[in-house]
Amino acid sequence: MSDNLKWLNKHFVLLRHLLVSDAVARENYKIRPDLRDLFAGETNAENMVWKFADVGRFKCACELLAYISHRRAAVWWVYNCVLSLYAELAENPAAERDIADIGTKFEPTVPDFAKVEPPKDDPETIAAFEAKAAGMTADYQKARAACDPEMLKLVEDGLEIAFREFEKVHGVHPMKLLDMAAEKLAENPQPIDENSPIFKAAEQLKSKLQTVRKETVDTIKSVIPPKVPAHEKQLSDDAMQAVYRWIVSPDEVNSRKCLNVGNECPDTPAGLLALTSFWAGGNLMPDGERVVQTPAGLAANGLCQVLLM
Repeated sequence: MSDNLKWLNKHFVLLRHLLVSDAVARENYKIRPDLRDLFAGETNAENMVWKFADVGRFKCACELLAYISHRRAAVWWVYNCVLSLYAELAENPAAERDIADIGTKFEPTVPDFAKVEPPKDDPETIAAFEAKAAGMTADYQKARAACDPEMLKLVEDGLEIAFREFEKVHGVHPMKLLDMAAEKLAENPQPIDENSPIFKAAEQLKSKLQTVRKETVDTIKSVIPPKVPAHEKQLSDDAMQAVYRWIVSPDEVNSRKCLNVGNECPDTPAGLLALTSFWAGGNLMPDGERVVQTPAGLAANGLCQVLLM
């Protein structure tokens, strides 16, 4: 029976530790309490990596792979990941953020799930109000019917004469004025006094916050050197070249080079990868008379941090 070669995509080479117990004992790999159930009954480290991948725990899979792989192969793997990252950033560069933008927005952004919908009208309350209004209208019509028609007409004519005199003096009919007042009340049922002490206190607080924000920005800018993109790119390129040289020939000279260039940009993926390559060399004192071995798990942990970056 011929081999369908499916194993080619599911077989790791250059593994340093084949057992999970070896990764724990020799590389100081820590099994998190929330993952103990996944590790139950599994001793093969390679199978455990695929088990993580099958359940979607890719971060855990990469961490374990960093601990069980041969250090040189692991550095080569992460080196390619960093190359992919820089290629993606070249196509879609990240938007630069100015330090001066810190604290410019005081209004918090409320996510959609936290927004409270305005209360809806209660049908029962509306029905009760309409019934009460209808009753008042009926009582008014009943009262009009009980009055003497001639006397009622005399009163209404007198009111109309008074309304016209009011309109001559003030330029608006009283009934129209009442309608305007009702419309204004509906638009702004609770008028706000702009000269209220609370608004003055809010303005004073905003002014103090702006003062503190400016002092904070000035302090940050005084201690953080300005960015020079060309220089930063050169440092990253130098670090990646040093890592590549170490992968090709992991000797003490290339380890020292990785240490030197990594210390110049340790906060970048390339710089941290260079330092990790130095740690993966196994000797913290290259060119020295004595060998100072790298602590267990230091190189693997460095690779995990590079992947997170």
